[in-house]
Amino acid sequence: MKTIHKLISGITLALACTAASAAVINFDSQIAPGTVGPNNGFGFTDSGFVFSQNMDVIDVSPTGGGWSTGVGSGHSGKFAALNNYYGNMVMTQVGGGTFSVQDLWLNGWQGQLTSVTIEGLLAGAVTDSVSLTFSSPWTNAVLNFAAVDTLRINTNGGFLVDDIQVNGSNAIPEPTSAALLGLGLAGLGLARRRRA
Repeated sequence: MKTIHKLISGITLALACTAASAAVINFDSQIAPGTVGPNNGFGFTDSGFVFSQNMDVIDVSPTGGGWSTGVGSGHSGKFAALNNYYGNMVMTQVGGGTFSVQDLWLNGWQGQLTSVTIEGLLAGAVTDSVSLTFSSPWTNAVLNFAAVDTLRINTNGGFLVDDIQVNGSNAIPEPTSAALLGLGLAGLGLARRRRA
């Protein structure tokens, strides 16, 4: 029984440590409600990541005025990043280095149909790529890019991006899988107890 308790404790600790290193860039710390992005199309830094010059953070909530037309709100919170004046979004880590990107959420600018190719690059070479088309509401792009030094969203259209999950683990079980694992371990514990 002690072995099972140690196993459960070890798995819980491993999952907690892996989840703790993950971050979600949600842009909600960038600006005050009702204002336009921090630099009006000159890029910005958020959560240790640098966003290209065409990127802005805007209030897309119902109190954000015309910015929220066809959007409704951010995927979480009031704010999202916009590729202002269109063009590609480029994201790198402050000071360089590699990072992982698990997923992000996209919305067509004011609900327009938009196609993108999301690329993970390492030393200028594309290592991972996902293409999708979306409009409104928010669409989840599952990436699972590992060890990239640049995230690039290529498009000719306008888009909003929110809740970029970085530096997490692709191996973290989904809640359903974690629950099944827990039930299985509990069943092993009960079976062992009955035998004893």
